[in-house]
Amino acid sequence: MPEWSAIVLAGGVGSRLQPLTLNIPKPIVPVANKPMIDYNLELLRNAGISGKIAIITKYKKKGILDYFEKNKHFNDLDIVFPDIDPLDTADAVRKAANYINTDQFIVSMADIVTNIPLQDFMNFHKEKGGIASITLKDVPHPRSFGVIMLNQESRILLFLEKPIPQELLLATLTFSKKETIRLQSNLVNTGIYAFNHGILDILESIDDLMDFGKHVFPYLTQEYGIFGYARHDYYWMDAGNPLTYLYTNWDVLRRWAFPYLPKCSYEDKGIWWTDPRGLIGSGINFQSPLVIGKNVNIGSKSKLGGNTVIGDNVDIGEKCFLKSSIIWENVSIEEKTIMEESIICNDVTIPATSKLANGTVIGPNCHFKSPIKTKKGQIITKENEIE
Repeated sequence: MPEWSAIVLAGGVGSRLQPLTLNIPKPIVPVANKPMIDYNLELLRNAGISGKIAIITKYKKKGILDYFEKNKHFNDLDIVFPDIDPLDTADAVRKAANYINTDQFIVSMADIVTNIPLQDFMNFHKEKGGIASITLKDVPHPRSFGVIMLNQESRILLFLEKPIPQELLLATLTFSKKETIRLQSNLVNTGIYAFNHGILDILESIDDLMDFGKHVFPYLTQEYGIFGYARHDYYWMDAGNPLTYLYTNWDVLRRWAFPYLPKCSYEDKGIWWTDPRGLIGSGINFQSPLVIGKNVNIGSKSKLGGNTVIGDNVDIGEKCFLKSSIIWENVSIEEKTIMEESIICNDVTIPATSKLANGTVIGPNCHFKSPIKTKKGQIITKENEIE
């Protein structure tokens, strides 16, 4: 009988990531040409989870179901898609309880990229013997996440979900008087949890425990005791907005998330190639790290700078300059276009001699009729498309 199963929460709207999530669900948003949910499932596979993996969908669920119907690279995993309508994260686990067929299980968010040593975390959970354990990470600006305080035995003493400054100050003053406290207010909840099967009885008996961060963990901290895993320095990123999405792509290209790497057929000197059959012109300057998808045409004398991702079915004209940019699928970039630190979504046409400033984001299905020149951080969608 399997020892561990898992629930993957893949129902988020991804509103902070718009316009990238206008047409596709957030877990399918590509990082280095690989959907974010793939990184999550590779993590579970490498940890040896052999029980059922229930993927909970909601927003644009058809896009997730279609992806798994077309792609079979996780057929070795026992993946199921419960037909439920969860109201929040903990409610998703409550309603998917029938799919948990092991004494212990992992809950993970589908929209994070990490190389956490998951097997070690699972062993930590068993060693501590608590009903729940939470993965933690040091971050320089913790208030965007749930902040944790631990004692010397890694037991969580305080869990604050996205605290305001006054809450953080009061908590620090309160707990700093206790010698046994290891004050680490910069530890944040990274969205991977381990539970014993008994949590399901708690969720069933207390209906108003709807969200893990807001309700479940504060309740468990007071009533049962839970533990925080902060043993290792590992890579973790929540690609929740266009800027952190850029960072996540760059980090994967830099191998910071190793062994989780870009989608490719082979690598040559820091350039990941999916398909060598594209038309590559003469005099092209490639700078690693770089990812190039299949059916990509690149015009002569173009320059592709480092930390650039080129998706499938992309045409790049002559004498273009692209650096630290993320190009999705079915994109045409005409000659002498310049862009840096930009994001181009699916089905976009960029006219010749366009200039895209740092931080430009162009949403899906934008087809410009004349050269464009954007301002720093400008976001363009089909609704506000420049003529």
